[in-house]
Amino acid sequence: MSCQPQTTPTCKLLDIGEIGLKCDSLRSVGANAKAANLYFNTGLQNQSSELFVYAAWQYGEANLADSSLIAIKKSIQYGLNNPYILEKVGIEENTKKSPLREEVDQLLKQIEKRNTEVQNFEIVTAPVDRFWNYFNKALDDTLNAKIYLTNYICEGSNALKDYYHIRYENVDNMYNVMIKRNPDYYLYLRKYITSQMLHQVAEESTEMMRKFATLYPKAVFPKTYIVPDLINGSGTLTESSLYIGVDMFAKSDSMPLTNLNDWQMGTITEFENMKFDLVHELMHFQQSYSDFEGKEILLGKLIEEGSCDFLVSLLTKNNKVSPGVQRNLDYLSDQKNYDFVMDALKKELYSHDLSNWMHNGGGIKDRPSNLGYTMGFLICQSFYENAEDKQKAIKKILTTDDFKEIIRNSKYKEIL
Repeated sequence: MSCQPQTTPTCKLLDIGEIGLKCDSLRSVGANAKAANLYFNTGLQNQSSELFVYAAWQYGEANLADSSLIAIKKSIQYGLNNPYILEKVGIEENTKKSPLREEVDQLLKQIEKRNTEVQNFEIVTAPVDRFWNYFNKALDDTLNAKIYLTNYICEGSNALKDYYHIRYENVDNMYNVMIKRNPDYYLYLRKYITSQMLHQVAEESTEMMRKFATLYPKAVFPKTYIVPDLINGSGTLTESSLYIGVDMFAKSDSMPLTNLNDWQMGTITEFENMKFDLVHELMHFQQSYSDFEGKEILLGKLIEEGSCDFLVSLLTKNNKVSPGVQRNLDYLSDQKNYDFVMDALKKELYSHDLSNWMHNGGGIKDRPSNLGYTMGFLICQSFYENAEDKQKAIKKILTTDDFKEIIRNSKYKEIL
């Protein structure tokens, strides 16, 4: 026993999946304040700014204005970077009379000033750089692997702790994918993607964001973190940061396929596509929609996702679109395919089921994957082209309170 390595977790991470289920249950019976308290206390435990945002949202639903602003203050302490957060979580109006509002407004103004400067934009590779040391130890000592992975989070930045909340959820998920199921893929990943490759992405995306600043005065520029993900998503954002999962951009002839599923093999793409996904996610960071009903159905999701792909095309040289968008545009150029898609879209526009349109790589057979993104792209493109004031058009597709208005003022209004 004395020869075994001695290691202990440097903090106790709560299982975010379990916390989410408990909060959903409380919300379903109208116990919003209890859900808020659970989010708040979990935020303290896991040191995640995003959990405090959730707490503020639920305190707002419970009409507890002071508590919602206290939660926002805590979120700022742990890294919140969205200066428009009060609008986004729906507490802009009902907290105006709170004695805490002036202080919170001042803090948010500081964030706004910082984040509206292009110089604030930065690609941070520290999460993936430091991951490999913990990964190696976990692979060499599988008995204590979960402790090493826990310490990777506990000893990381507040931004990484937010990522744990939004993507990993618990250490078991990390262990099962990184150590138990796909270690060969992560070993390959470590050698394949170099710091020089990431530097090139940083330069290209920064150039695109500089252009965006000239088109949209309210643009914000959060830090962007390159992280090791669980081979199940390329881009993620919280209210503090943007994250790009490096593992989804490593396609090559030498990529190991062992234990990769059909979706992963169909979705992992070449590294050159990272800049498109990165700026797409940065566009999500600009969004603040108050059409809460529309956000829950396909109608709103078309605009939410399609607007990002459209804006990326405005920012690239020669208005180039990503390979995925181009593939779908080629498919839609066939009139038979176009008619099929338009007919299906009319029937499902108000559905909560997005499976035929989004997040369906490897899982859809009668059409290309993620066609909803491209239909949203076309709607936003048409709306923009029809608008006399282009700057106002960009603001509308990023902050509308009526998704139908965008569709109604495009050439695709027949789907309504």
